[in-house]
Amino acid sequence: MKKFLSYIAIFFAVAALLLFLYGQFCEKFFLERKYFPNESRRAWAMKQFNGQYDYAVLGSSRAEGAFDMQLLDSITQKKGINISSNGSGFVDNFLVLHKFLENKNTIKTLYLQVDNYSLDPEGNFSNAFHVFNFLPFWKDTIYQNAILHYLPKKDQILFKNLPWMRFYVYNKYFSPLEVSRRILLSRKKEKKRADQLLISTSQKPEMLGDSSRFFFKKNSDHFSVNNFDVEYFEKIFSMAKENNIEIVCFTAPDFSGQKSRFSNYAETEKLLFNILNKNKINYYPSNFTDAESSDLIYFKDPEHLNRYGVRLHTIRFAPLISK
Repeated sequence: MKKFLSYIAIFFAVAALLLFLYGQFCEKFFLERKYFPNESRRAWAMKQFNGQYDYAVLGSSRAEGAFDMQLLDSITQKKGINISSNGSGFVDNFLVLHKFLENKNTIKTLYLQVDNYSLDPEGNFSNAFHVFNFLPFWKDTIYQNAILHYLPKKDQILFKNLPWMRFYVYNKYFSPLEVSRRILLSRKKEKKRADQLLISTSQKPEMLGDSSRFFFKKNSDHFSVNNFDVEYFEKIFSMAKENNIEIVCFTAPDFSGQKSRFSNYAETEKLLFNILNKNKINYYPSNFTDAESSDLIYFKDPEHLNRYGVRLHTIRFAPLISK
């Protein structure tokens, strides 16, 4: 019996050692910029290094898919980069911008996309903050303080005492298979910058009409506001100021029916404007006319532009960047 218990003890000791060693490997591997996955716009933005840009666009998918960056640079004769990503609220935006600047990238002007949806991504987005995107940076308190907000109590305690265990709790994203995948991806050359690939897909105008019932959905939703996200919204302003970056906020066009779809659209918009005014931030509303905002030809869905809308929005936005 003693022999059996000894074998059991040895087995668990070896298993614990292997877990610890793989955890230590993950601590280094997933911090290597060359292994950040290019197919993730968020990771792509955080792996950019030592770039010099006249401007950067930051925001959620509504900013990610609102610009034709090649066309925008061509019109303005300036060099820009779009570091927006799907499901990004202000906490996500803050962390991505922090990493972008930490990587010795410089920008003169930051165009931050703001709207009612971003005041509480968890309540207003279908795809909000994902902890695993930032877990490799856990040991940096800037990331840790943000991540802790989204962790259950047991994980907060576990990660603080055994940081490498986070790679096992979120093993789907940090498994040996994921290590192999990222190594293979790192050997492929990027054919085109991720922010120059248009995300919003074009649809034929006659097909858009089939979605009219979805677009004209009435009084079905209520915006929520999260103070944690508002706090990080204002932290972005502070970070820009600390790095001598001019910050300009704007709102990408959404379909006009949204104002009636959300019962507190005007009330939440007023709160957003109050935050901007308090911080003395320049703001530019949607550059679509009322008629264009009501025209299905420009929209992929109520919150996102299609290729027709992207081109129009880009052309209208260019003079703001040029001046």
